[in-house]
Amino acid sequence: MIIRIFFLFFVLFNFSKGQTTNESESLVENGKASFYHDNFQGQETSNGENYNKNDFTAAHRTFPFNTFLLVTNKINNKAVVVRINDRGPFKKSRVIDLTRSAATKISMVPFGVVPVRLEVLTYLDRLSITDSVFQDGEIWDCYANKIALKNLTIKIWQTEYWKHAFYMASILTLETKYDSIAVQVKTNGENKFYTVIATGITSIKEADKWIYSFRKMGFMFTKKLK
Repeated sequence: MIIRIFFLFFVLFNFSKGQTTNESESLVENGKASFYHDNFQGQETSNGENYNKNDFTAAHRTFPFNTFLLVTNKINNKAVVVRINDRGPFKKSRVIDLTRSAATKISMVPFGVVPVRLEVLTYLDRLSITDSVFQDGEIWDCYANKIALKNLTIKIWQTEYWKHAFYMASILTLETKYDSIAVQVKTNGENKFYTVIATGITSIKEADKWIYSFRKMGFMFTKKLK
């Protein structure tokens, strides 16, 4: 019950209409964002990962690695959730470097540099749960309901970080107004993967339309699930 209420608060009040919470101002930063050149693809980031232009990560000078940020393009109010895994930018006039997919999500690619608002997401940190709560094969919607696959389903994006998956699913639910966006849990040995999905799609034509829409948002590997 506590988890359900919390997710309802998070989805309905924190992503809608650009509203923010009463978090400390130290968790909010304004500045200019840029994005990585494609030449960095595969190169090592500051935390030892390989840069992936199709993931939703970012470089920041000071935020700890694995901090989740809500990045909002102040020109169009489009937003994306990214995870910090690198240090930068090296130009003092900029506060964050985004992957190409993250930049695509907020429609900044044609401009190169845009003004943004950064907000550290700590909502899910208040829950005393870990990824051990989620079991193989479970599907959770953004309201903390367990659901089942229905009709056609498409895979939108996958991550190893459950918080990132639920943050992303939540923002997509609000943006698309499609209530059947959820997170599917899969285990592979000791590793867990969290796949953001859209289920309950009633036709191949509708599925193809959603796939096209999500790819335009930067989710390059969106596809129908078998």
